[in-house]
Amino acid sequence: MGARKKVEQEFAKTLFVNEGLTQKEIAVRLDVSEKTVGTWVKKGNWEKLKTSLLVTRDNQLSELYKQLENATMEIKTRPIVRDIPAALLKPIKLKDDSGCEYIEYPKYNPEDYPIKIGNTPTTKDADIILKITNSIKKLETDTNVGDTVSVCKDLIQFVRSQDQELANKLIKYCDALITEKLSKHGN
Repeated sequence: MGARKKVEQEFAKTLFVNEGLTQKEIAVRLDVSEKTVGTWVKKGNWEKLKTSLLVTRDNQLSELYKQLENATMEIKTRPIVRDIPAALLKPIKLKDDSGCEYIEYPKYNPEDYPIKIGNTPTTKDADIILKITNSIKKLETDTNVGDTVSVCKDLIQFVRSQDQELANKLIKYCDALITEKLSKHGN
């Protein structure tokens, strides 16, 4: 398949899966036959992709924010563990005045020993938090072809309500922009 056809097919896929256009609307928009679009839909299994498109960027961001919140809450609420020597944690046998044996734990002040695990992030915690926040930053700042299609669609719909002729001209420019982004994305 030629590079131009590949770009057309990817654009058609975006229009079908993300924007919900019909095969006929896509065929008219891309100036290809409806049969061609139908073949792409069938071979690419786009119907299935369209129904399984639950992993949107907003959903991913929401999940990442929940993970970040859970990680910080776990750190805040975890019990503090002190680095108390093992010998102080074992009972010792003692004898009372009458010679009877009994077991007693040594007395100590936990505050005298350093914190082993506390309410501050460990190296592992910090690494997880860093990875989650980097993923959030990437999702919030990166734009992809789908985002461009969505913005173009909103712009065209807005302009269409004001000026149909201008909206028709905008469609050509938006399509050219999306095609260019797709060809760059493919390289």
